[in-house]
Amino acid sequence: MNKANTLLLAILLFSTSSFAQRKAPKIPDILSEKHWAYIPSQAGENGFYMAKFETTVKDYRAFYMGTGEESADHSPKTKVWSFQDGWDQPNMEYYYKHPSFDNYPIVGVDLSDAKAFAEWLTVEYNNQPKREFEEVIFRLPTEQEWEWAARAGNDIAPFPWGGPYIRNSKGDILANILRVSDTNIISQVQDDGSIKFSLAQEQMKSVRPTSYSTPVNQFIPNRYGLYNMSGNVSEMTTSLYVEGRNSTVAKGGSYLQTPYWAMISSRQEFAKPTAYTGFRLVMEVVEK
Repeated sequence: MNKANTLLLAILLFSTSSFAQRKAPKIPDILSEKHWAYIPSQAGENGFYMAKFETTVKDYRAFYMGTGEESADHSPKTKVWSFQDGWDQPNMEYYYKHPSFDNYPIVGVDLSDAKAFAEWLTVEYNNQPKREFEEVIFRLPTEQEWEWAARAGNDIAPFPWGGPYIRNSKGDILANILRVSDTNIISQVQDDGSIKFSLAQEQMKSVRPTSYSTPVNQFIPNRYGLYNMSGNVSEMTTSLYVEGRNSTVAKGGSYLQTPYWAMISSRQEFAKPTAYTGFRLVMEVVEK
């Protein structure tokens, strides 16, 4: 068995392991209203719909492989899978093509790719002969919208499930995040005053080979019915990370990041495609 097939098997085994396995719901078609959860309005603002799941490899593939040369320019990047120099990670091109990964989150795309997908989906939905709403617009959420949806009505919730712990009373992990001891986390103050968290080198070697994304319908949803708002892959927003810098905010943390980044309030800078950043969309109803 070659290295690529060995890693494929490891990923599939990980996604069905005891801590990740839950009563996974069927993922409704992305053009179906059942795919979207209504998010009640904040004070003075309108409510909106948000995808219950992170955008999948299957749905993104339909966009960039099925609509001509323009969308082909938005194909996902395979080089993002090289997490660090010297780590034995094969090319992950099959992640985007093998049907076993259809319900995994799309990664390796940037903000322009996600926006192009949203524009394509808007046209697809509005051209359906049978649809619940006359006209909608799909788009990425702002940081404020993402946090509001993640909190699900609990203004002080540190995580989407409400409580301060990453495991339930049975010891089951509640999100696909990196699980290491706090003693192995290194904090460093950056030149701009921010704090960067990283893992000790020995931990990098021991935990990363067993850390991968899982299907988007794993783990429990929050009270609004949103899955994986914390963990699995971090999610893009359109909000600027810092004024004057060409980057935006990503939220929710990922399978390669510690619980700190899975907290609703945590902000992560996103500037280029990574193997651990994806997105979910907002559906804004223009005309009922």
